Amino acid sequence: MKISTEQLPNCQLALVIEPDEQQVQEALRQAAAKVSKQYTIPGFRRGKAPFAAVVRAYGKQVLYEQVVDDMGDKLYQQALEETGLEPIAPGTLEDVSFDPLRLRLVLPMPPKVDLGQYREVRLPRPAVEVGDEEVQAQLENLQERQSEWTPVEDGPAQTGDLLTLKLKSTVDGEVVLDEEEFELTLEPDNEDFPPGFDSQFAGQPTGTALSFTLTYPEDWPSDRAGREATFDAEILSIHSHIVPPLDDDFAPLVGDYGTLDELRQAIREGIEADRQAEANATYANQVMEAVLEGATIEYPPVMLEDSLKHIVDEQIRHLGRMGLPLSDYLRITRQSEAQYRQRFLAQAEMRLRGDLVLGHLPELEGLQVTPEEIAEATESLLASTGSSGEGVASFLASPSGQATIVIDILRRKAMNRLMAIADGTAPELPEPAPAGAEDEPAQAAAEPEQSAATEAETGPEAIPAGQVSG
Repeated sequence: MKISTEQLPNCQLALVIEPDEQQVQEALRQAAAKVSKQYTIPGFRRGKAPFAAVVRAYGKQVLYEQVVDDMGDKLYQQALEETGLEPIAPGTLEDVSFDPLRLRLVLPMPPKVDLGQYREVRLPRPAVEVGDEEVQAQLENLQERQSEWTPVEDGPAQTGDLLTLKLKSTVDGEVVLDEEEFELTLEPDNEDFPPGFDSQFAGQPTGTALSFTLTYPEDWPSDRAGREATFDAEILSIHSHIVPPLDDDFAPLVGDYGTLDELRQAIREGIEADRQAEANATYANQVMEAVLEGATIEYPPVMLEDSLKHIVDEQIRHLGRMGLPLSDYLRITRQSEAQYRQRFLAQAEMRLRGDLVLGHLPELEGLQVTPEEIAEATESLLASTGSSGEGVASFLASPSGQATIVIDILRRKAMNRLMAIADGTAPELPEPAPAGAEDEPAQAAAEPEQSAATEAETGPEAIPAGQVSG
């Protein structure tokens, strides 16, 4: 069998396979025998027609096509074994020629990633600040949550109280409102009733019956503008809004806090944590963009197609959670599925390029994963699975599940290392060993110098990044 290759753009390789003529002739006769069993050849019983008769009846190309169907996969696997090629996905049959039989396939090969001078990237981290007014606003929100509506037994109604009324209103003899238990919060101005409505109840105790007449203003936004309304009401109950004071006694009401200052500090730290997470996400994107600007990355089209498929599938699931099938969304937005997919192409390319950077960096930086980190990540995943935990536990315990965890941890460490490089806190890489020097143990060679800022990135019994495939 003759095998030749041709390098193509975008990490693709053309593989040309020409089987031995004797092998092809034998396969052609086997194909003819198969055809004669499946179809009737004039003048012969089914399965008894000779090779020449089958060729006359159906043509040699039909037999060649049958040979490709029968032998194609076997020839492809044999060619990969002989050449040692390792495509990242199955090859695509691009062309077939007959007499002699010749197959040309296009193979997607591993991507090429050169990060260039990525260690020279510098970007200032955004400062995170929390103002006293933000803390106070959250504190008052908690205060409002702890407030209560307390019945007022004897006292009069005041602004801010909640009244339950039996209320009837007529306009020009027409009943426009008739409620047995109408709730009203007393306010200086009420947008639902004419001016002076709330003031009729202020200072009145429970059980008071009132009848009064008011006129809607001329600019009232309804057909009642300028018309007179009669109201008959009875105060059934009054509830006063009791807000607890912001003091040390308030702190234990909302958590395990001894004093109001402790609560304030916890609120501040919570806001800072949320804001820091947002700032880190923004900073990570900025750093990745800067690294990608100086990087040279090539990949086969199949990788971009896969990245695009993942994003589109995510979007379709999101639409499904909102109860909107993709077909309905496309109809509403007046676009085809191809146009919908095209919208996410740039996002898919950016994600793919970022993934390739994070997949390549651990080897350059000597980042590793310890068994303790794997165990901790496994526990965390199991804790978040709920009722589906049994199936997830089985997967996580499998080799592929463990590899997935390692890859996720390495990606996180890689992004943290890039941010540390950008803000100037990353450790220096060790100098390469001089030529001819005695090799150090593999683990020691893979471990960069540690600093306080990157202590969590390495550890004892670490798994080198190069030993993990993704």
